[in-house]
Amino acid sequence: MKRIFIFFISIILTFSLIGCGGTSISQNEKVNLIVSKNFANEQIYNEQLDFVKDTSVMEIMEEHLEIEKAYGGGFVNSINGLKSGFTDSKDKKKLDWFYYINGNLAQVGSDDYYLSSGDTIIWDYHDWSSENYISSIIGAYPNNFTKGVEGSVLKLEIRYSEEFKEESENVFKFLKSKGLKELDQRKLDDKDIENEEINTIIIGSWDEVSNIKYINDIYNKEINGLFFSIDSDIIKALDYNKKTSKEYQKGAVITSMPKGYGYYSNLWIITGNDEVSIKKAAKLLYENSEKIKGKISVLVSGSEILNIPIKK
Repeated sequence: MKRIFIFFISIILTFSLIGCGGTSISQNEKVNLIVSKNFANEQIYNEQLDFVKDTSVMEIMEEHLEIEKAYGGGFVNSINGLKSGFTDSKDKKKLDWFYYINGNLAQVGSDDYYLSSGDTIIWDYHDWSSENYISSIIGAYPNNFTKGVEGSVLKLEIRYSEEFKEESENVFKFLKSKGLKELDQRKLDDKDIENEEINTIIIGSWDEVSNIKYINDIYNKEINGLFFSIDSDIIKALDYNKKTSKEYQKGAVITSMPKGYGYYSNLWIITGNDEVSIKKAAKLLYENSEKIKGKISVLVSGSEILNIPIKK
């Protein structure tokens, strides 16, 4: 009887150590670290990395890349020799490193954000001389919706035009399979799209989407961070200064914009001037999401998937 008692006690202790993270058992977490330049048009680094609890973004950067810091150590001045064009420079150029947590521009320094398992951290070196402000990018999908920032996962609502009902349902199923619990779908309308407490995905033709007042107002602001132009006969890919770089007769875009600063809520739009192209774009979100990994936004035309803004 005594031996049986000791046997059960040993089992309980073993499972207690496993369940409570005992010091005899170590389990590393994973983070996807992506480094690029010129608005994600040139990728420098893309790796799945192990980290331990209470590791900051700065710490994992210093472990795997060559980092130079400034302003007391909280600012990344250089990555692998690519330096800020502004800090400590006589001929100042507005070129710097910006980092995104699961698709959202970070609102804290990289030494103050502590990683969560599965995070996607994207650093991009780009021009900030224009007033365009890119604070939401699609390249961390599906983490934009399934991870959020610091564990704050918002409800998602998918709104669709009738001809894209099937695509909406497939995006819905995909994100649910990735662990997103609070999500809903409905036909496209303009009611309460600006709600900053939820994320929204819209799938519809530009003729419909551009008639929604909230979207039309954002699109027509100079600093909207959107780099496309669409009409019935042509779709244009723009550079950072909103100049036309490429033109297509038919196409679609996947793009993202913040609903409000400080909320980490976003509005995604999948739209274009051609039904087939819009369906191809939507399909990327549930069949080929790796093809948009690390990108700012994309324009889809035929077999081409083009990162936008295009490097000028």
